[in-house]
Amino acid sequence: MKQLLEYRADLLARLARQPGELAEAVNAVPEAEWTVRRVSGDYTLHQLLAHVRDLEALAFLPRLRRILTEDSPRLEAFPSHHWSLESYQPDEPMTKILADFAQAREAALALLRPLPSEGWGRTGFHPPSGPRTAQWWAERIYTHAREHLDEMRRALKTVNG
Repeated sequence: MKQLLEYRADLLARLARQPGELAEAVNAVPEAEWTVRRVSGDYTLHQLLAHVRDLEALAFLPRLRRILTEDSPRLEAFPSHHWSLESYQPDEPMTKILADFAQAREAALALLRPLPSEGWGRTGFHPPSGPRTAQWWAERIYTHAREHLDEMRRALKTVNG
């Protein structure tokens, strides 16, 4: 049990660091390049950050809230990983995107930090994944942002040498 508690504490710490890490990656790129610099296939840095924010605020956080407040909720599936790009706003300030992401992340942490051990095991059914625990969602929240942050860092390293 001690190892599990340490793992969860470490996960919370990693989740808390990510907004700063994303801001640091963005600040490594001149503002004029945010909407032209390709990071992920056809996506600009701005589009990718909007996607990360949207999934955090509009998909992950609501699911986590439902799992923690309802008994075994059935969660919505979204048609694709990049569904949020359909409503992408290229003129949205990057500072707003980063602030919205940080706010959503802090809301998730506010739900997770006080959880008793049994709270981490609460489940919701997510098609097509099946039953998933609050811990699984916390890990997914972290992993999604981490994957895109790593993607950004690789792309920026290639360009910056």
